[in-house]
Amino acid sequence: MRRYAAAIGLAVLMGSPALVAQQQQQVSDLKGVLYRMGGGGGGFRNEVGLGLHRGVQDEDSVLTVEYWATGTMREVGPKIGPSVPLKSVYVQFAYDFPGMRVDMTRANGTRDIQVVSGTYAWNEIDKIGGGLEPGWGSAVPAMDTVTERLLRMWTSPMGVYKAAFAAQASAKTAVENGAVTLTFPLSNGKPGNTANLVVGALEGTPVKVTLNARYQPARVEVRYNNRLYVTTYSEYGDLNESDYQADIFMPKRIVQTVDGENVLDLTIQKTNTYNPYVLMPVPDSVRKAAGR
Repeated sequence: MRRYAAAIGLAVLMGSPALVAQQQQQVSDLKGVLYRMGGGGGGFRNEVGLGLHRGVQDEDSVLTVEYWATGTMREVGPKIGPSVPLKSVYVQFAYDFPGMRVDMTRANGTRDIQVVSGTYAWNEIDKIGGGLEPGWGSAVPAMDTVTERLLRMWTSPMGVYKAAFAAQASAKTAVENGAVTLTFPLSNGKPGNTANLVVGALEGTPVKVTLNARYQPARVEVRYNNRLYVTTYSEYGDLNESDYQADIFMPKRIVQTVDGENVLDLTIQKTNTYNPYVLMPVPDSVRKAAGR
């Protein structure tokens, strides 16, 4: 009975006009929402958000991140393919280029290394960095995947924060079902943009982010190519090795759906958030194939 009464009291408190008004006042301050999301707010910089704010200037100083994971995936084409177990997934983000590398090994042993750097995309064969040096693997152009790969990068937890920060002149905040939401259009780097964004053909694509109680991205929605992509992030923590903690927070669980069908389910095993050495130089063969 006491639990029931407590639950009623909590529900009344959460729905009280005073609390709702307080929430609305908090989210009306867009810069405050972005600050908390990035990793500051309330004097507890390591207690909320992503933990990206560093140094005397208390600004986002995280440019590169890598993580290792396992899970399942389904190919997204005209039809969504069957579920494929993934033995290992190694992901690198370089938000300064910007670029992303996804190295996946399926349970049957086949390996794919997918790369995007700026407005170039290619697949590395056999080795990371394939095609950059004679005898060191090869690179196969995949220019038709540039937009899809950029979308994955800019809707990652840190990517979506950086994209929102860059587009804050057009961003809006709200409270929906007790959660703070942030909507904004993806935007290429322009004068006045403090972030070095390259979104290519995604320019103007609307993004909606739902934040959890700690101002971390919990749900990212975007409609691309007449499909609704929804990615949920949960179980945030400092996932670096125990002796290499950084107070930078990543989600342990990543789940993505396309038009309601599950296409990705990853569990992150560990991260390196100390700006690891990450490079995605474009091989000459890819530049030539793209005619640039």
